[in-house]
Amino acid sequence: MKTLLDRISKSPLILSPMVGFSDSPYRRLCRQMGSSLSVTEFVSTEQLFRSSAKAIQLFRFDESERPIIFQVFGKDPEVVLRGVSRVLHLNPDGVELNMGCSVRTVSGSGSGAGLLRTPEVARKIIRRLVSETGLPVSAKIRLGWDHDSLNYLEVTQMLEEEGVWIIGVHGRTRQMGYSGEADWERIAEIAEQRKIPVLGNGDVTSFSQAHDYLRRFGVFGVLVGRGAIGNPWIFSSRERSSLSLEARLPTICTHLRYMIDFYGDDLAAVLMRKHLTQYLRDLPEWATLKKGIYNQTSGTSLLRRLTVDFDGVLDTVDKRNFFQNV
Repeated sequence: MKTLLDRISKSPLILSPMVGFSDSPYRRLCRQMGSSLSVTEFVSTEQLFRSSAKAIQLFRFDESERPIIFQVFGKDPEVVLRGVSRVLHLNPDGVELNMGCSVRTVSGSGSGAGLLRTPEVARKIIRRLVSETGLPVSAKIRLGWDHDSLNYLEVTQMLEEEGVWIIGVHGRTRQMGYSGEADWERIAEIAEQRKIPVLGNGDVTSFSQAHDYLRRFGVFGVLVGRGAIGNPWIFSSRERSSLSLEARLPTICTHLRYMIDFYGDDLAAVLMRKHLTQYLRDLPEWATLKKGIYNQTSGTSLLRRLTVDFDGVLDTVDKRNFFQNV
């Protein structure tokens, strides 16, 4: 636990878990850029309890991602514990209970942000995770179910009492989803009242803004979610808007190589498309570039398209060795 805190203290920005984006290749890239640790996409403990291969696969990770936190969701204490027990052999560095997902199919069934409506159930889950996994346990919450039930102080007090080592707080309610603005004043209120570290989350779009929020709101670290999509440079103080196509391509190609290694050549090409859109859509070249990119059917051909077709843009890369290692 001290090691985890030390890492965040030295590098206080963390890639926030996001379904479909914060997979192993992107976590790996963001760790290299400066994200202090890795948190997986959330995984259903009901699916883990049933030993679903697809669910367990979501916990695949590269050793370079460590420290690695497995994030899970669920509403039944017994199912959560038995589900988590199915993946402890993978040796995560911690377990996190998601109490903040606002998606209706999750929160509406009582999991994710739905646990904010049943804090005593959440207490039982956290208590058992702390006592039975032998791992550092954290939680990610929202401010409440809606503005008529802002119970963030009570919930965070309960989490502190039950032994979590850190709390991530998204500054919106479940009802808000991702609309409106994140309320960092309330996040600051939590950070002031809790004895354990608090991570703030919501609407952070730059390295400088994240560090400004660290100072202004007294949080221990900042979780960066949507602001990090297509923007791993946010963890290394470089502003994406200042980066040309040529400056972005080395990082993009590294990401693609990680995708090929992790998913295989064909699937990597398909999955990389959404990332490329986020990486490049603000550039004037994107309108003419995207058709050629989307036509590629393998990761290797896509990699060649991004390098050979833009001769000279990868001055720091020996292309011959680059392709031999794919």
